[in-house]
Amino acid sequence: MKKLFIILAVMAIMFGCTERQHSLIRQAWETIEDRPDSAKAILAKVCTDSLMEGDKAEYGLLKTMVICKTHGIAKNDSLISASIAYYNQHGDDWHRGCAYFYRGAIRDMLNIFPGAIIDFKMAETISDKTDDQKLKHKTYLMLYKVNLFSNNYPQTLKYAHKLLDCDIELNDSMMILRSMIRCATAHSDIGQVDSACAYMEKALKMTRDVDSLYLANIFATAATIYQEHGDVEKAVTYLKKWEETDVYNYIGYLSEARIRKAQGQYEKAIKLAKMEMGLPDCDQKTRMKCMELLSEIYELTGNQELASEARMQVKAYEDSMRYVNQTLQMAEWQQKFDEVQQTKDFYRRTSWMQGLIIALIVVVALAIGVGMLLHRRKVRRLSFRLDEDASRISELRTNIEQLEKSGEQNGQEMARLKEELENRMERISGTLLARRCSASCSSTSVSLRPPPRSSNAW
Repeated sequence: MKKLFIILAVMAIMFGCTERQHSLIRQAWETIEDRPDSAKAILAKVCTDSLMEGDKAEYGLLKTMVICKTHGIAKNDSLISASIAYYNQHGDDWHRGCAYFYRGAIRDMLNIFPGAIIDFKMAETISDKTDDQKLKHKTYLMLYKVNLFSNNYPQTLKYAHKLLDCDIELNDSMMILRSMIRCATAHSDIGQVDSACAYMEKALKMTRDVDSLYLANIFATAATIYQEHGDVEKAVTYLKKWEETDVYNYIGYLSEARIRKAQGQYEKAIKLAKMEMGLPDCDQKTRMKCMELLSEIYELTGNQELASEARMQVKAYEDSMRYVNQTLQMAEWQQKFDEVQQTKDFYRRTSWMQGLIIALIVVVALAIGVGMLLHRRKVRRLSFRLDEDASRISELRTNIEQLEKSGEQNGQEMARLKEELENRMERISGTLLARRCSASCSSTSVSLRPPPRSSNAW
């Protein structure tokens, strides 16, 4: 009795501890989006040793989300990989999609680029399947960024448009505005300036409630796109608006430098291009464009030495970016993933069609078999009825002949026998018609037709 009490007490303690840990997991989920620091503090209280397998998977996912949302440092991806292993066997698509997305984010932090791309593509596949708009947005945004970073412009344009479609579904005006700008710059990067201007026009109509920092970005981008399109007047207009924001960042100086070069103000153009390169947020692609502009200006001004140095720096930037592309191989990895996914989808659709065809064949075969069985039963039944009627007709004829020979004057019995004989003959005719077999009808009717008799037989 004492042992039983101890066992029950231990079980109660274990159950209480498990329930408490499960409660902490629920609290972490409630705070992870809006207050990730609070979720981090809650997860610190969780005792992982007493967690069930499902709770361990959720803990791993939450822990990874906290690292990403609080800009923490991840040592490896083992924790989230264990969550993915569980969700692949027991989890739902929502948990699987989130787990793949955040493992991709962790691998991106760890510079494991092939794995990151595969995870983002897996998250994309799952989000497209479940039509989870929020997961779609996060996944498309990461794929847009990694392709933009690697100068994979066709894929950048693809995900810019997918982001726009997703943001329209979410009905978030600020997100739609940002996606419009992404589409405009993506079209501009591949030389589709008309499309870039069209998206920029739409974006500029949505800038009413935008803060000054992002507004400066928009005006600078608009000035660049219009300048590339050859619309200098609009480019100058948006450069002035950019200057009025008093926020000098991104590519505003480069746009103005190009305009000043076109106007022949070379010294001012050189100064503006160097100012652009000196900005802390000037990326490698913009620096290369600045150096290209400087090399052109030095050529025009006859300074061959500086022009040659600028060209060498452009080549160095190009080689560096080419090296980055070769290292990352973003396009190749994505293409391979898409090809594998398309092959899987093809085999899945083919298997489904093959299954459907086999099912139809089986149904048709069963229908034919059942039809033949019913037909045979009907034929047997009709044959039995014909034999029965033929036998009775022979018997009736014999009885009628006997009555005629005996000379008995039993009119009622004779009339009854003749009436039954006629009914049997009519039923035989109906049965033969139902069988629709002319040959059988012919042979049967010949065998059953009464022989000619004298008029006094009836």
